[in-house]
Amino acid sequence: MSRLELVDVAVQLGGRTLVRELSFQIGAGELVGLIGPNGAGKSTLIKAIAQLLPYRGSIRLHGESLDQIPARERARRLAYLSQDDRVQWPISVADLVALGRHPYRGGWWRGAGRPSDADRQAIESAMRATDVWSLRARASDTLSGGERARVRLARALAVEAPLLLADEPVAALDPRHQLEVMELLRAQAHQGASVIVVLHDLTLASRFCDRLLLLHQGRAVASGAVEAVLSAEHLRLAYGIGVVMGRHQGQNYIVPWSCARE
Repeated sequence: MSRLELVDVAVQLGGRTLVRELSFQIGAGELVGLIGPNGAGKSTLIKAIAQLLPYRGSIRLHGESLDQIPARERARRLAYLSQDDRVQWPISVADLVALGRHPYRGGWWRGAGRPSDADRQAIESAMRATDVWSLRARASDTLSGGERARVRLARALAVEAPLLLADEPVAALDPRHQLEVMELLRAQAHQGASVIVVLHDLTLASRFCDRLLLLHQGRAVASGAVEAVLSAEHLRLAYGIGVVMGRHQGQNYIVPWSCARE
């Protein structure tokens, strides 16, 4: 059985259809990339899976309808990292990451007793994995955009959920940290998690993802093996670009090169 299954999922907002009858599956241990131009429906789809937007169709996790799973249990089984990186109050980095453990607590963090050993281990492990351990005492509203992005990823990892949804987690990062985050997401998948990541960088998508779903105007242009999805024709249709493709050390790379002409 697939860990996550979407059947004929559609999302309408403000009279506009943003996702159109989309179906796909993801199993345990897979890193699936959502790619496509701006406005293709990638973030909308991620939010629907996270139960943050109304939708038609079926979204099932381990055979259960996600909208029927109690909220606290769902929060343990699904971690969501949004694009929005705003921090609204001067909470410390350590306390922000600790919010990822809230679904395991009996109440609000300060009123629910001391963190368990499992909580502390998950929090520290997440901060070390994302290279923010040295920032743990800093106020979150004093961080750079790249630092905030890594701290927010640490919060999502601290949940230790079997399903991780990450919406453009590398957008604010320098090249080194982009590679480190993609390696971290791939490691999460290799440890048994199901990971869905929204990406704009086609080379990162080709290098790190097991499968890809290419969206355009809310529809799936292509879905499946990386090389099959990232064909020159698919990229021309979805993005309106011509690309240069090659291989280095046994892995593919793609460089957007020109605007395709009709």
